[in-house]
Amino acid sequence: MKEEGIVLYTNFLGLGYRYEDVHTHALLMFKTKKDLLTVWNKVVKWWPDDEIKIRFVEGDNYYEFVLYGESRILENKWVFLKALKTSENYQRFKDEYDGAAYLGFALYKPGIEDVPYQLEIFKYRKKVTDIQFLKETEVEEDSMVLKSRQILRDSAIDS
Repeated sequence: MKEEGIVLYTNFLGLGYRYEDVHTHALLMFKTKKDLLTVWNKVVKWWPDDEIKIRFVEGDNYYEFVLYGESRILENKWVFLKALKTSENYQRFKDEYDGAAYLGFALYKPGIEDVPYQLEIFKYRKKVTDIQFLKETEVEEDSMVLKSRQILRDSAIDS
């Protein structure tokens, strides 16, 4: 979806979380390696770490994940947006967030037998220090989040 220099990207499965390093990881999960590599090589790779913003807009039993960044190389502003159910992993990420986290990339693979799924985690990552956990009433403070959510809602109405 594209509007006024903003490309809204929703073609990722969701988020995974990893807690083993010094900083927690929020992993964008993709169904295909091609999509994952395209997003990394054409967009996120070009974002300076200090220009990346992650917003979690919290509702009752869900949250909206909003990721965006600035780049002097890219013509458009890319915004990654996905509504997700609140989970124990999300709550743990929020509790353990200490002022910085890594944005990473993972390929989702269906599980075998007793294992529901597997994640192939790629080495691509960006350190993100501008992360906010917002209530829906606080969204007006971030114009990019407000605009992205409106574009998504307008496109749903047009469909």
